[in-house]
Amino acid sequence: MEIKKKAVIVKDETGIPNYMTMFYMTPEDRQQEPEGAPEMFKIGGKTRLAVLISQYTNVMMKNIPASLPYQKPAECVNFDRAAEACRRKGENWHLMTNAEWLYLTEEADRLGHTIGGNTNHGKDADNPEQEAWCYDGYTVLTGTEPVEWSHDGTAEGVFGLKGNFWEWVSGLRLVRGCIEYIPHNDAATCDLGPGAPTWQPAIHEGERLKLIADEGEVKLTTGERKDGWTGCHMSELKLEGLKEVPEIAYKLGIVPRDWKSRKDGLWTDSEIEEAVPVRGSSFYSASAGGAAALHLSNPRSNGSNLISFRSALWLDDWELITGILERNA
Repeated sequence: MEIKKKAVIVKDETGIPNYMTMFYMTPEDRQQEPEGAPEMFKIGGKTRLAVLISQYTNVMMKNIPASLPYQKPAECVNFDRAAEACRRKGENWHLMTNAEWLYLTEEADRLGHTIGGNTNHGKDADNPEQEAWCYDGYTVLTGTEPVEWSHDGTAEGVFGLKGNFWEWVSGLRLVRGCIEYIPHNDAATCDLGPGAPTWQPAIHEGERLKLIADEGEVKLTTGERKDGWTGCHMSELKLEGLKEVPEIAYKLGIVPRDWKSRKDGLWTDSEIEEAVPVRGSSFYSASAGGAAALHLSNPRSNGSNLISFRSALWLDDWELITGILERNA
């Protein structure tokens, strides 16, 4: 199945323009192989034609999030407020999901592209020749990043997945160390509340899969849950009672398939009742930055100035999609 890609400008229902990357298939492609579509297109029991992801971490404009260049991303917005703000943009708008984030990082891997970003005061700690406009000594304005910082290494791609700000994503969580998720990309349309019936436990060989902190190490296990908080490079992850990483952990992006060679950070808090994810690292994460980085130690009430978010939109009207393409030709 061919997934096409186009950078577009789309107005939300409040009239604010948004710089987006649209990933789409034709109705003919969907008809030929609907079950073969990537997970992010599977929303509400159907395979949708298009998913549009903000090219930039969002700024708040009169309480409405927007993807715009030359802006300082929003900060100090907790998970529930970020999700609510995205829904105010209109029908099918939502907080970016974990499935959508993974689509971008997996596409980068398929292309052989290493995503760069602001992990060291306006520069990429791994490639310091890559630099964006740092206006306050540590953060950069959206739209000033070099193309190496987009998910696919082009101007059509999605920027900011590594560094600058951590970003909330929906559809994944820890409940006292137990991994839970919302299947497919249903987090783009369903209730995200802590008691929502859509949450499912990650199961491996009949047991709940856990990400725990134990004696200063991050461990993936189906064994005993333990209280604690810690972080590590992904290459330092320990498998306890497992011969290999279960497929469900790859599918949820707990670690990428090449985790043994990755220094992206992985954090867990297996003690708190619920931890919702932020991904991608921030400007201070020189030693553990990376687009695959995953921080599962924040309650949904956390409004840190290191955390931001971005909105996304799904569409299933081919005339509307072709209209967007024509206006952005």
